Amino acid sequence: MKYNFETAPARVNMEAAKWDAMGSASAEGIVPLSVADMELLSPPEIIEELRQTAEFGMWGYTHWGERYAAAVKHWMSTRHSWDIQSDWIVQTNGVVQALYAAVRAYTDPDDGVLLLTPVYPPFYHAVEENGRRVVESPLKLENGRYQVDFTDFEEKAKQCKVFILCSPHNPIGRVWTQDELRRMGDICLKHNVLVVSDEIHFDLIMPRYRHISYATLGADYADHCVICTAASKTFSLAGLCVANILVPNAELREKLERQVSLSGCNSFSIFGIRALEAGYTLCADWVDQLNEHIWGNYLYLKEFMAQNFPEVWVAELEGTYLGWFDCRSFGMDGHALGEFLRSEAQLYLNDGFVFGPAGDGFQRINLACSRKVLEDALARFKSAMDRRRNA
Repeated sequence: MKYNFETAPARVNMEAAKWDAMGSASAEGIVPLSVADMELLSPPEIIEELRQTAEFGMWGYTHWGERYAAAVKHWMSTRHSWDIQSDWIVQTNGVVQALYAAVRAYTDPDDGVLLLTPVYPPFYHAVEENGRRVVESPLKLENGRYQVDFTDFEEKAKQCKVFILCSPHNPIGRVWTQDELRRMGDICLKHNVLVVSDEIHFDLIMPRYRHISYATLGADYADHCVICTAASKTFSLAGLCVANILVPNAELREKLERQVSLSGCNSFSIFGIRALEAGYTLCADWVDQLNEHIWGNYLYLKEFMAQNFPEVWVAELEGTYLGWFDCRSFGMDGHALGEFLRSEAQLYLNDGFVFGPAGDGFQRINLACSRKVLEDALARFKSAMDRRRNA
């Protein structure tokens, strides 16, 4: 079956956070490419499953059962070569909720939590809003590719109890190699640092790359980690609020479950559960075609910049659907750049500085959209920058 990734309705009046944030621009045909949810329809198999669920007409309190667990186990085994057990699953309303709970579960106030930066902003929030310390190990940009500075990483790990790993990494689009994961893991094991791995983008992998779940490195690694997964990025289900946190170690799992329970979020939507079941059992081909579409959009972005703005470096997209490009050559600081793009190009992206100081001057663009939406957005980028050059 050939799926359609070229049409999607405007999300006006759908309570879509990133659309509403644009204000009046949302009524002018502008599609925001900021927040990491797709501007594409979910798979038709999921839409049909949710239609049937809606027509059933009763949606009471819900909890996942064996059908749900079987779907998660099937996906993890067939897609990620990891055979998990049902009792490893800790269900949460989302990966961000799980990060907050994990910080509380495994650290005490003022403890250090290690981050590779630039990184997804809620990593910072989960640490700071729980009264812990962010300890940053900045990634090195060498020969056009971000790398872990392992000397710095180990020095920083000595100061921390938890390392929150972003794998694949948002916003830079890296898919960590087995060697990189093992080196990070060995350092964490050496210094008794627990790895909390956010793998929410684990299905969005580009050609020639392969995602390796941290827990599959070996028994010692699996026994000292928490793996955060969700179907939300894969199938555009963020609004259905369901995630699966996989914790092989029973003691670690009990601590996490305690903090999740204390958050008061113990009820889940039947729509989220049914959507995941359909996605994980029926939609593997859709994901393969989605990744081909995202890769094509990435190549279009890269070629566009090469032809029109060769001074703009575009990071290689290895995983996620998030393009990352360097706009420092335009001579604006990050705040001025973002305001310029919004006011002069009606371009709603993510400013790089929100991912930490190492991201200042960069922009993140969501490539999970139709080609036409991307073409229109980049045409506005060129028009605005040309006007600025000629002013």
